[in-house]
Amino acid sequence: MMDIQYIASQSGQANNITMMSVNDIIPYANNPRNNKDAVNKVAASIREFGFKQAIVVDKNNVIIAGHTRLLAAKKLKMREVPVVVADDLTAEQVKAYRLADNKTNEFSVWDMDRLGDELADITDIDMAEFGFDLDFGDDEDSAVEVVEKDDPFADIETGNRYGVPYQGNKSRIADILISVLPSGRRLVDLFGGGGAITHCALLSDKWQYFLYNDINPMITGLFMDAVHGKYHDERRVITRADFDALKDTDAYVKYIWSFGNNGTGYLWGKDIEEIKCTACHALLDETLQDRRSAYVKFIKMLKSGKYDNNRMEIEALERIQVLERLEVLERLEVSNISYIDYEYQDGDIVYCDIPYEQSSKKKCDDYGVTFDSQAFYEWVKAQPYQVFFSSYEISDNSFYKLKIKEIQSLIGASTNGQKATEYLYSNMPIQDDDSEDLPF
Repeated sequence: MMDIQYIASQSGQANNITMMSVNDIIPYANNPRNNKDAVNKVAASIREFGFKQAIVVDKNNVIIAGHTRLLAAKKLKMREVPVVVADDLTAEQVKAYRLADNKTNEFSVWDMDRLGDELADITDIDMAEFGFDLDFGDDEDSAVEVVEKDDPFADIETGNRYGVPYQGNKSRIADILISVLPSGRRLVDLFGGGGAITHCALLSDKWQYFLYNDINPMITGLFMDAVHGKYHDERRVITRADFDALKDTDAYVKYIWSFGNNGTGYLWGKDIEEIKCTACHALLDETLQDRRSAYVKFIKMLKSGKYDNNRMEIEALERIQVLERLEVLERLEVSNISYIDYEYQDGDIVYCDIPYEQSSKKKCDDYGVTFDSQAFYEWVKAQPYQVFFSSYEISDNSFYKLKIKEIQSLIGASTNGQKATEYLYSNMPIQDDDSEDLPF
């Protein structure tokens, strides 16, 4: 049997191309293809290259092949388009040709190396208009699967992310903590860190005012700069040398580009630094040509088998910039005091995201800082108002506690890499049906 694709061209009757008014061409009422997402890209192609592929219609001017091209032509306000009238086909052949013309396109795949080489040679035409998304979009699904897996900051249940990447970030359980903490006049985030709790609280309606405090002014500055859009156009790719030179003065460099966001060591080891920076250039470089070149280089490096790649969370900064549009920011106070200098105000709900205690030492000396856990516990007990704090299991069993969630502990805790249960502790009973109402 002769291939359906060649029936029209191989039949005894020639199918000449003619110009036809777009208003005379009739879409097939039972067209099984949904082509609306392709119209803009086809229109861009026609605008750039001209109408180079004729629409095929039957003897009644009903489209056999070319529904998207007709919609694109109408979008471009074209009056006439080139048409082939396949009036030599039977009704069954028309149906078969219509399906075959669409189906056969599904069996071709991209050779990513060759595609990258071809795209790299095109400098004056924006290929993104035609669907080539060089920022790891739909045409590179396999690459996306490689670079986006194992996201340590994504909340498993809601997918929400809060605050800037920072040591001990509470983004994964911020929604739960905010739902458990009682309403009041002001939420006091006394160990604010990267601002995950403050960020989540600002998006709720439980408090009228907010105090975001951390003793480290660089991290509160980073959070507030991100809120106000400073990093919206941030495109720097920081090398190891850049990190060493800038980490003491630039909060973005110090925390976004450090291992575990601890502010001390560079994000990547020397053996993978090159491919990681290349991937960042493919995502962040300003011009399409620069991103394209970096992308081609990245794919070649990735396919070499030399590297194991996973994604860096620079875009977390962009997620908190939506706060810039919220009126509630006018009710946000920022401070950099020690917890012992905090002065309670009537209606305050005080929450502390303390460094995780190393139970064998009864203190914390992770992240290059020393935190006296026992002194903090004594401070909490001495307060006449309720204080909440979260942690894994602690050495002091005199607090009320509520199980929050079992999670995989992150860098900095003594249980790093293992499953651990996060608890909310307090010096007074926690009002929740599942709480343990009596201290141990």
